[in-house]
Amino acid sequence: MYAAASFTTTSRPILTSTELHVTNFSEWIDEEVLHELFGRIGRVMQIVMGRCVYGYREAYVSFRSAMDTEEAHLQLNGWDMGDGYALRVRHSYTVHGGAPVSPAEFQRLQTNRFLGGYVRVSGLGQSFGAVRLRELFGTYGLLRDVSVLRDQDRELLGWAILRYQSDKQALFVSRIMDNTVVDDTRLKVVKLSNQLLPFTDAVFKVHVYFHLNKEWSSVH
Repeated sequence: MYAAASFTTTSRPILTSTELHVTNFSEWIDEEVLHELFGRIGRVMQIVMGRCVYGYREAYVSFRSAMDTEEAHLQLNGWDMGDGYALRVRHSYTVHGGAPVSPAEFQRLQTNRFLGGYVRVSGLGQSFGAVRLRELFGTYGLLRDVSVLRDQDRELLGWAILRYQSDKQALFVSRIMDNTVVDDTRLKVVKLSNQLLPFTDAVFKVHVYFHLNKEWSSVH
């Protein structure tokens, strides 16, 4: 007699990966924003930021645990922080090169580099929504757009992207408002560059985080 072997199948992934590949985010998103976004899901150990030979932005985000990695993958893939682009988040072992977005989306990413009038505000508390920011920054020039960055639970991340009618207005507000204290919050206001980026091979910048007493520091 022969005993029939039985097999149990499951659709759950085997959690072994601790690194995610992140693409399709605007020129104004840096490692600080990504650390805040992904760090709300799990402990981030390292972020490698770069621009591949195709010209698009990409990042590799490493977590301490595989479970947090998969949770971030599930929650943040397709999420729009507020910059107008849906994040593409994949496990790094599934990445085989190529462009992460459609040609139309890629052109929009490239075009943003040359649009003037952008400033980025950081250090924002939960009271600084779009209406509050327009009231605060609208007196220094004509605001064409206010984008408040949010996490997957729609909580404020602490950053906002403002677009003024001209580069001159953006430069003026960055000089006037940078390092000012509003509602017991010290704001950092920086005019965003729209200079042409060099056409070079892939360049990456590594940010390693050391967690001490629930605080983190970055080593570049």
